[in-house]
Amino acid sequence: MTGKHEYLLAQDAFSKRYIPECLQFLRSAESHGYPSDECASCRWNCWMLLGRFEDAWLESDAIAARNGPDPNCLWDGRPFRGNRVIIRCLHGFGDAIQFLRYTGLVRRAAQAVFVQTHPQLRTLARALPHVDGVTSWEDGPGRHGSDWDQQIEVMELPRAFRTTLVTIPTEIPYISPPGPYIERSRYALGPRSKRRIGLLWEGSNWNSARNVPAPELLPILATPGVEFYSFQRGTGREQLGLLCRQTDIRDLSGDSPDVAYLAADLMQMDLLISVDTMAAHLAGALGRPVWMLLPYEADWRWMLRRRDTPWYPSMTLFRQKTPGDWRHPVHEIARDLGNTAFRD
Repeated sequence: MTGKHEYLLAQDAFSKRYIPECLQFLRSAESHGYPSDECASCRWNCWMLLGRFEDAWLESDAIAARNGPDPNCLWDGRPFRGNRVIIRCLHGFGDAIQFLRYTGLVRRAAQAVFVQTHPQLRTLARALPHVDGVTSWEDGPGRHGSDWDQQIEVMELPRAFRTTLVTIPTEIPYISPPGPYIERSRYALGPRSKRRIGLLWEGSNWNSARNVPAPELLPILATPGVEFYSFQRGTGREQLGLLCRQTDIRDLSGDSPDVAYLAADLMQMDLLISVDTMAAHLAGALGRPVWMLLPYEADWRWMLRRRDTPWYPSMTLFRQKTPGDWRHPVHEIARDLGNTAFRD
């Protein structure tokens, strides 16, 4: 059996979440000459799914020691003490929101901390208490090497602090929209008469397995005594009409690119029900209750078979039992919404 064949078997086992089998195939594939970095990368995901972060960091160390090129790895491995550090958010919005929680830890050692992020996140990033400056790609500190002594990509921060399950920073909320945004949202929504539930059924197009067809949410929308609000943007917004034919649901998605408006609206919700999207991360960072629908092949950060997550104490996970079948998690949510503990 060739190393490539064994690696393909490892990938198949990983997709089925047979993690012990995957690790065995990876060891064999590497021993038969399959590229070490590819095997280590897959093992990294296995360890993270198992909650064995320490083992994942050892894989990262091994990859770094082999000097393999990675445009998203910017950290030089040195301590931050006394340096001007720029944290660059080169991945998605949700990744930036999840890992900007580390700014306080960086600032304890660094002389100054700057954040370079997406223009849509600048307002929220500027409200972070431990940040000395915020820039986007073409403005402010960070454009020139003279502005900083050390750089790190935001998703490298857990490794930089050798994070374990028990040392994840959980000072929540760590993100807050500015007061005027909150007042605007409170005024626009008006007086509260019922429990408010926000909905999001579709994320970005890069992983369609995360998305729930809107009509499959109808058992949730049958819950009495609550008001539903759609935060859905993009192509998924076109499905809102299908839901509106069955129940009252208010479109709160808006058109502003500034994510601080979304944060302010989420502050007015009693619960967000969402697929794996930036909004779910944002609700968790705000400390708002969020119930997240996860596909069978959920991302490493949600680990395996857990209903909770150490990343966001206010988040509950509802998982597919079989790939592509949303009926079980949807009915779980509909059942839990019927509990008086939520309505009262």
